[in-house]
Amino acid sequence: MVSRRTLPPGPKGHFLTGNWREFYTDQLGFLTECAGKFGDVVRLRFLHVPVYLLSNPTDIESVFTSRNFAKPMSLRMPLQRRIFGHGLLSSQGEDWLHKRRIIQRAFNHDYLPDYAATVIDCTRELLAGWHANGTRDIYDDMRGLALTIATRSLFKIETSEEAATVRDACKAVTEIFVSQSGPLWILDNILPTPNNMRFRKAIQRIDRFIFDLISRSMTKPDKRGDVLSMLMADRDKDGTPLTLQQLRDELATLLFASHEAAALALTWTCYLLAQHEDVQASLAAEIRDLPGNRTTLEASDLPALRQIRRVVLEAMRLYPPNRSVAREALNDCEIGGYLVRAGAQILMSQWVVHRDSRHFENPAEFKPKRWTPEFIQRLPKYAYFPFGGGPRVCIGQEFAMMEAVLVIAAILQNFKFVLADGQVIEPCPAILLRPSTAIRILVNERRL
Repeated sequence: MVSRRTLPPGPKGHFLTGNWREFYTDQLGFLTECAGKFGDVVRLRFLHVPVYLLSNPTDIESVFTSRNFAKPMSLRMPLQRRIFGHGLLSSQGEDWLHKRRIIQRAFNHDYLPDYAATVIDCTRELLAGWHANGTRDIYDDMRGLALTIATRSLFKIETSEEAATVRDACKAVTEIFVSQSGPLWILDNILPTPNNMRFRKAIQRIDRFIFDLISRSMTKPDKRGDVLSMLMADRDKDGTPLTLQQLRDELATLLFASHEAAALALTWTCYLLAQHEDVQASLAAEIRDLPGNRTTLEASDLPALRQIRRVVLEAMRLYPPNRSVAREALNDCEIGGYLVRAGAQILMSQWVVHRDSRHFENPAEFKPKRWTPEFIQRLPKYAYFPFGGGPRVCIGQEFAMMEAVLVIAAILQNFKFVLADGQVIEPCPAILLRPSTAIRILVNERRL
């Protein structure tokens, strides 16, 4: 038994910066190497902050399900607070629970057929612009598609002009986060650097859009069941409605959380499929065998699209949109036999755990067929956690899976594609796991 006074093993690091430099030089490689060399609990240090990397599903579950762990200190950084404010993502305790119960209504299973119809319609509009022998920037396409789906489903936005404004602003914010690494990230948060100023201008554009949306909803209230309507109908214990700022924070949180991760899941799925023509053909056959000989997909088709669901699960295993999840210890505790002090940051990396050979045979290989019901039953609960876990598991995970399966099905119903020659795509772990460069895919029409 390990003494609770013994520190976990880990790389030595620099006496001032700790492991900061090695981490930001190659985040994915560094975390993978640390887990492989030092084990399931690794002690790191970023500047003065102790960080514990966990790779054992049992330890990860204990963190996700314990009340002793809160959202990490990164969400308190000025730029992130400027986006999310006091919305669902950054809230804690009873405030978080109250907000989650409200927003959960928008993801009620009863709404999924309507959401599915929106997903299919939006995807058909995108594919109408695809042409045989054309080359697509698949990340750009999927980012635009996911944002359109989110705004129509959750906010009932229909006009292309509004959607374009939101898309440009979200893209600007994302690019600024991608550019942040190492000490520059701290400077951008505390000083009026060029990145800081561009970020604030982009957020101001999003704020104008959200406040205008709220204003219109107040003058023309509806009963359509969208998130904004539900939030506006909410009241505090004393009967007070949410303030404009509170409404803004919740909508901004949902806007970012509901589309960028979905876009990345779709992008990486297309990237993998473009390299496996045999898997594409198998999925196309599954679509062709749907009952009714229809040309348009429906929500009722979801249970029959088992192979596509397996492909999405495998894509999120190899390229999880959230490459890691962090928490902060509120009090001293024990993890894996080691003492963890209050204030320590806990890091749980999907990238590392999803590629662990203890849980996945030939973990670097793209093998959708591994996802049988028997395999899923045997898999430790937190050996696979693309949506996080515990009470704060992603609120829209059912929506996200439905969206991914239907979008991929709609694409393969109409097109087959291959990766353009000469590309070397490396994942870039900037907040989420993004492609380092544009992913160019050659598309051709498919006749089922």
